[in-house]
Amino acid sequence: MTAMETVAKEAGGTLWFQLYMWPDRSLSHKLVERAKAANYQALVVTVDGAVSGNREYNLRNGFTIPFSFTRRNVTDVLMHPRWMLSVLLRYLVTTGMPRYENYPSELRAKITARPMGRSMMKNDSLNWDDLRALRRMWPRTLLVKGIMHPQDAVLAADCGADGVIVSNHGGRNLDSSMAPIEVLPEIVEAAGKRTAVIVDSGFRRGSDVVKALALGAKAVLVGRSTLYGTAVGGEAGAARAIGIFREEIDRVLALIGCCGVAELGRECLDLPETMAGPAPGAAKVGLKLLDGARAAAEH
Repeated sequence: MTAMETVAKEAGGTLWFQLYMWPDRSLSHKLVERAKAANYQALVVTVDGAVSGNREYNLRNGFTIPFSFTRRNVTDVLMHPRWMLSVLLRYLVTTGMPRYENYPSELRAKITARPMGRSMMKNDSLNWDDLRALRRMWPRTLLVKGIMHPQDAVLAADCGADGVIVSNHGGRNLDSSMAPIEVLPEIVEAAGKRTAVIVDSGFRRGSDVVKALALGAKAVLVGRSTLYGTAVGGEAGAARAIGIFREEIDRVLALIGCCGVAELGRECLDLPETMAGPAPGAAKVGLKLLDGARAAAEH
């Protein structure tokens, strides 16, 4: 809802731009040029949303994108005057209703423009040639988000990706997809020497982060937790969420006998047999952290 140029100007820092490819490739390429001109340092190409998820709960609740007014949601707004005055009215008297500022200009519209139900204009013909074309366009860090198979990680590296993000879109697109941490070791093994392997989806505690780093991830993305913090307390809430992660990571490292993340490795974990490499079909058990004494002994 905020133009990438505004974010770059007012927030600063090391900026990443997440790109969803549109059916008309030229429109997506225009966004890439905007991000380049705004000095974004990384382009994150999302490949796990070629089509929209089913989202039956959205349909049941009458939620559409762009937002459309119905008797039900208008009644709901009127029953919450505080929200209506502090949020909706504030938009109307200042900037107007929010717009998709980082959509291609040809597709940009107010969120009240028209209902689209579960459908968003996604590119269901996305292929590896699209990634190669983006690599030629983008001179800085290129990340591919939504990788869930070792061979796809290898192909992303072949196309010039600087990193892959192992992700199942937070479990929001395909109910039956496996957890990223389950496939993380295989992807690290297949492509970790050629490209940086990052992971996201479902990491809510510092111990979760430590487990992923021990399995070989270079970094763990925890955006939803900071959004929770932002919703509750703005910038201070986001900072508090990050602080909780920092405190928990340090505490877990101390309890397992590691002086820093550089000392983490698979020897710090009691791995399920299916992640340790036995014959297919072995029973799964929980992924556990070893205590400091046992980790040192096994190392």
